Amino acid sequence: MPAERYYIDIPLISDQEVTLPYPESHHLIKVMRTPTGKTVELINGQNQLAQATVLTTQKKIQLQVTSVTTQDPPPHKIILCQALPRLNRLETIVEKGTELGMTALWLFPGDLSEKRELTNNQLQRAKTIAISAIKQCGRLDLPEITVKPPLSKWGPLPYPAYFGDTDPEAPRFFDQWKKSSDVCFFIGPESGFSKKELTHLHHLNAKGVRLHPNILRTDTAPLVALTLITLSH
Repeated sequence: MPAERYYIDIPLISDQEVTLPYPESHHLIKVMRTPTGKTVELINGQNQLAQATVLTTQKKIQLQVTSVTTQDPPPHKIILCQALPRLNRLETIVEKGTELGMTALWLFPGDLSEKRELTNNQLQRAKTIAISAIKQCGRLDLPEITVKPPLSKWGPLPYPAYFGDTDPEAPRFFDQWKKSSDVCFFIGPESGFSKKELTHLHHLNAKGVRLHPNILRTDTAPLVALTLITLSH
């Protein structure tokens, strides 16, 4: 894990004074017990990393930004298109997917999904998990998490697309994957894609591929796909 690191959703500028919001401020004071004068790191999920000095630890946590570095964004877009799973599986996908390099998570209600929608609180919980994951793994960019309509309403995709196919005759993903490209990868719910969804995926020019000889759970398959993609880039 990187050094003591906190998230703040603003552009970071050298020499500015910032107020650390909750719950990051609570973590700094109550968990880490960080004293005034200590240098910590700030990230904003926009490819910036700052060094900052703690000025006050009273009602408001004030920090003085002393330096800022900006890195290039990820060279490839890796979009995970995931049928809505149960909440515990969603949390695993968000956390591990962030660590493994997905740049966006597009959630959609699958025809056979047990869960059909996310509340605002549940979506915010997912975003909070992603923030914790970038702090832990050292990433400076925060994956975008959005909820999309059912697949039947999707139009043309921005990048080459693949979907996890349970057909034993489907080609292996590693043999089909264009390693230098951006990518959209679709994962179905526990019960799989419906026939209607499979037809629409083919209309979207998505290729059905095998990730593994075994049938994978909906929270295992995306991690395998992301690992193969990021290791080959």
